[in-house]
Amino acid sequence: MDKSEYSKNIKELRDWAKENLAKKSIYHGDFGKDINFTVTGIKEYLNQPHKYYFEKNHMIKSIQNIIKYSEYKGFTDYKGKISHIFEIEINKDKSWIIVNEREDGKATFYSISDSDKVLKNIKK
Repeated sequence: MDKSEYSKNIKELRDWAKENLAKKSIYHGDFGKDINFTVTGIKEYLNQPHKYYFEKNHMIKSIQNIIKYSEYKGFTDYKGKISHIFEIEINKDKSWIIVNEREDGKATFYSISDSDKVLKNIKK
């Protein structure tokens, strides 16, 4: 896939996610809260660099089930922001979905990382 095809593919995934995910939520039993999807979080997720960038981006279409069955690892407090971490696998390698907690307590889907640094100082 050349660069223009790849850009078109990302736009199609973003448009699909805006239409099918934005303003929706998924409940994660171990986390105990709904995780809300926003356009901002969708864009951040799709733009985030990753070892398996293509595979990660195409997961957006099944992200609700992926989150539902992910392993809740705990939360980190980074510069006054609370981020909740959920472990998944992509191509048999671990990755972590990041869900930010807003000041009002609502949880918002934010991003993904393939770096285990997100586990630093994690609390349960």
